[in-house]
Amino acid sequence: MTSRTLVLLTALLFAGCQSAKELSGLGPEAKTRIGQLQYSYGGHSIVGDIILRSLQGGDYDLYFSKGGVQVLEFQTRGSHMAATGLLAKNGWSGPPDEAPGPLKPWATLREILPYFGSNVPSAEKPRRWSASFERNGGVLLRANVQFSGKKSMAFSFGQ
Repeated sequence: MTSRTLVLLTALLFAGCQSAKELSGLGPEAKTRIGQLQYSYGGHSIVGDIILRSLQGGDYDLYFSKGGVQVLEFQTRGSHMAATGLLAKNGWSGPPDEAPGPLKPWATLREILPYFGSNVPSAEKPRRWSASFERNGGVLLRANVQFSGKKSMAFSFGQ
């Protein structure tokens, strides 16, 4: 009985340390960034792991998880977006302009992601969002995005 308990505890420990799943579908030209994300909204905050694959034109795949639990998986292709996970409740798909309230910041990321690959220190779309970027030798280390409505995302990427 003791060895079974030890095996179960070891399995749970390793399950909590698993890495987020790899997303595919954007092709080899997509830039992959792996790191941490703090999403703040309505007095709440979630910190978790993120895999972000993006194209310069704004299409992206995002996988956000906490402790191995999918918080949000978001995909954009042209004018179509799809979301699943805890923040998407029953899931959603449709045009970015029709994203429901809780998913609006995630849909708006499409406008911000092209700046992740540039060398600008900041960017903004007044009354919608503002962003600042920290880089080392051209490599994005951090991005802080403030959306209208007191929602924010703080990205931190390893080199």
